[in-house]
Amino acid sequence: MVDMLYVNANEMPRPGALGFLPLRRILRMTSFIRMLKIIKTLFVMVTLVLLDTSCGWLRIQGPTAHNAPVVIYKTRKDYRNLVTVQLSADGRTITAFPAPSDVAGQKPIQLENGYLLKRMVGDAYLSLTIDEYAGAGHTFSEEDLLQLVIDRDPYLEKYDCSGCSDMDTASINAIIRADRLNRCKSIK
Repeated sequence: MVDMLYVNANEMPRPGALGFLPLRRILRMTSFIRMLKIIKTLFVMVTLVLLDTSCGWLRIQGPTAHNAPVVIYKTRKDYRNLVTVQLSADGRTITAFPAPSDVAGQKPIQLENGYLLKRMVGDAYLSLTIDEYAGAGHTFSEEDLLQLVIDRDPYLEKYDCSGCSDMDTASINAIIRADRLNRCKSIK
């Protein structure tokens, strides 16, 4: 009778009736329920971490987002309103390109001394304007994009200033005015 727990306090059932459950069984059930709660909590936490790390694009809020590269550059021609894509090392394939819904974030910010700021990667320009690309109503195939490339080497200067600036245009302009872009990583 020691390892029996009385469940119903209103009437005293006979041993073996439903009112009595072995204490060991209750402890096992309690441990099992506690374990399920822990597993559920861990599952939710792991899911949130995975969503946060794999869906970083959810946090990109345009040209001033803190999780995108800070690319400062000058080009040979005025390409400010054209779409950029990332090419493979041999230039035969496109490794990254914007979705039509995201391309508006490619519009660069004018900085001092003719420099521009983009918070993205891209090393070749397409003949399509940002507005034409966004309004196309479909995603372009890799072959289509390769045929639309008009300049594979457009940059006169190109720097990754992610680690050497405060990530705002005022601090980046201060770096440009002080002629300290050489402290940033040259990517051209």
